[in-house]
Amino acid sequence: MKLLLKVYSTTILLTSLSGCMTFSGDKLAGIESITPASSPLIEESIGDFTMHLDGGAMVTNNKAGRIINDAILGVWKKNNYISDFTYVPKQEFTGNAEYNLTLKGHQEGKSSVAMQFFSGLTLFLLPYNVNTTYDLIYELDEVGTGKKIHDACSRRYEINTVVTIFPCFPFFIYWSSQYI
Repeated sequence: MKLLLKVYSTTILLTSLSGCMTFSGDKLAGIESITPASSPLIEESIGDFTMHLDGGAMVTNNKAGRIINDAILGVWKKNNYISDFTYVPKQEFTGNAEYNLTLKGHQEGKSSVAMQFFSGLTLFLLPYNVNTTYDLIYELDEVGTGKKIHDACSRRYEINTVVTIFPCFPFFIYWSSQYI
């Protein structure tokens, strides 16, 4: 029984140390903030958004799009570009917001399946990389006037994520700076 308790304790400890680090390099340089004239309320939804990992389609397309929207719109809210945002499923906008925002596009993840396998065998002691490319297209509809802005914000970003159990160890920081 004591051996089983030790195994469970060790597993929980190692799991709590796991994580991933994302590096954008110089692709996402900071921009200067502006002061908006107003902070509108928006409803946001996921339109034709797809996600692939190593060439295979994922069933989590909507969830991946929602994670991206939450991150981007959270920054917009923090900078007072919008007062708040509400998710509506399948572009079923209610008309209660000043703007309707729809995310479309694609997220592509590329990684070595062999490295993922070996990383899993070593309980993530051996790190592996996932290079993710985002092609994001936002479509904005002004509810009051019916004015539509389509393809106004289309951008391609490439982000590298390193997955390992020990992201804070010095050997990892050296390794990641050499090979990323």
